[in-house]
Amino acid sequence: HLLCQFQGIHPELHVVLWVFDTQTIVERVAAREFELGVVGAGRRHRGVAFEPFFRDEVVLAVPAGHPFAGKRVTIDELRGEPLVLMQEGAGVRQVIEDELRERGVRLRDLDVRLELGLQESARSAVLGGFGITFISRAAIDADVARTRGARRPG
Repeated sequence: HLLCQFQGIHPELHVVLWVFDTQTIVERVAAREFELGVVGAGRRHRGVAFEPFFRDEVVLAVPAGHPFAGKRVTIDELRGEPLVLMQEGAGVRQVIEDELRERGVRLRDLDVRLELGLQESARSAVLGGFGITFISRAAIDADVARTRGARRPG
């Protein structure tokens, strides 16, 4: 919506949106192939400056009715769950790898079942009941709202 509104304000501009993982976006901005990139996680890169655009958080997404729904879980509890990951290079994946590493855990210590493209494919896998995933809260807000609305007595 933001890009559409921006283009409406500046009709003389031609706006093109490409969707890639964070690593690719950073590399293409550094190579001056893109004028601007929006990424899920900042990465250190000598030729790229990062400015906050939107604050979000990474959360654990589980299918509706899952025992973890609405609860905090430990890393030990995660070990027995089928995990869906985003592809290498995705900002959310890098954030998760960094957080786990700080706690002495690697992804290979967990039950990684699927490694899929970006957020939408991981989200779809969780909605389909194929596992749990770490994802941007903004990416699942509408799903969470629908689930909560569906549980309200009518």
